[in-house]
Amino acid sequence: MNREKLDEIKKRYLEGSIKNQHLESTVFRELYDSNPDRIREACREAVAIRCESIENKSGVSLGTIKGSHVDNFRLSEEGQILSGIELTVGAALIPMGIAGPVRIRGEYANGDYHIPLATNEAALIAGLQRGIKAINLAGGLSTLVTFDGMTRAPLIEAPDIYEADRLCRELRTNRNLLTELGTHVKDPFVRLESITPYQLGTKVFLRLNCRTGDAMGMNGVTKAAADIVRALLGRLKNWRLVTISSNLCTDKKASHVNVLEGRGKSVHAEILIPEKVLREVFKAGVTPKAVEWVVFHKCYLGSCFSGTVSGFNVNAANTIAAFFAATGQDLAQVITSSACFVQAEALPQGLHFMVSLPSLELAATGGGTMFATAREALELLGCGERGASPDDNKSVMRLAEICAAAVTALDLNTACAQAAGYEMADSHVKLARGEKT
Repeated sequence: MNREKLDEIKKRYLEGSIKNQHLESTVFRELYDSNPDRIREACREAVAIRCESIENKSGVSLGTIKGSHVDNFRLSEEGQILSGIELTVGAALIPMGIAGPVRIRGEYANGDYHIPLATNEAALIAGLQRGIKAINLAGGLSTLVTFDGMTRAPLIEAPDIYEADRLCRELRTNRNLLTELGTHVKDPFVRLESITPYQLGTKVFLRLNCRTGDAMGMNGVTKAAADIVRALLGRLKNWRLVTISSNLCTDKKASHVNVLEGRGKSVHAEILIPEKVLREVFKAGVTPKAVEWVVFHKCYLGSCFSGTVSGFNVNAANTIAAFFAATGQDLAQVITSSACFVQAEALPQGLHFMVSLPSLELAATGGGTMFATAREALELLGCGERGASPDDNKSVMRLAEICAAAVTALDLNTACAQAAGYEMADSHVKLARGEKT
């Protein structure tokens, strides 16, 4: 490497003659002659320059951040560096543990699976592991995916309320129009499945639902929405686009429309746990009736009283956040994916425990799933292969069922811990603080 050339690039960057977003490409081109085999070195040199600049300006040492790397860059077909995220200075580190194996009997996940979880929260993985023990002693967990589709909801405006109504009626009844609009989608991994129109005066919300293969599909569906709206507005006089995303999708916000209509994957998990298993795994006092009592009062009475939108569960977001961080998912979608309904029913045979996740948004390819530790975690789960079409998505369907199993394990454990009185508080004190209760 030419150290003098590197110092000269650094000097130009600090002076502002190299734009921040062009630093990687400048180092790659001028220091490594755009050699594809040297992209890793080029991007790491750019990261170091950028981070050192911030250190100098702030007076704060960022040595650990600067020395941590996720090599998520790649070259486009045109030779442009795609750096994964912008203005990279290093990487954040989160401890990772692996729970399991958990036995799953699903349509796509069928067998024993180890579950990777990245979290800073003590007691989470231990709790999940105890839930897995109960699941395995009961013979395993049943899982099912009932919806598969990613949504985007453009908002367009009609010249008057009658024209708005006419379009809504046509979209609901004219299958040929839906088929014709679908032909305008350019992405081969995105297929338009349906358009649900909602009228509000002259405004028409178009909730598009698409199949997206093994990808979570948000970017692909956004591009498809643009393709479809351009084609639709080309047929309509005096209409206009208000926004390509109207929040009726609904992306990264708690929303009941996702619960009712589904977004990403709608997944259900079910298990019947004999009372003798509850006695063996959990503390004294944990019976099917005690768990039913806790789940009703906590997850439904308490959640309703607080005004919760879709959080009728014990602690689903804990598991989903840790699972998402470990497998490279979009962390902002924890809020929509954590919409979760838990049911617990005391039966003569034992505890009937169910979990429903109506809008679990996750991917087996694309974004952060493509690199480093996330890729290894997906390989561990048997979710590393990418399908060849919108319908060929066994990896992400398997991933959804495994995620639902993980949520079930922790919610089961925590419900049982609360059925045992003070155990949840005592275990956190012991595991997180090392204190005796």
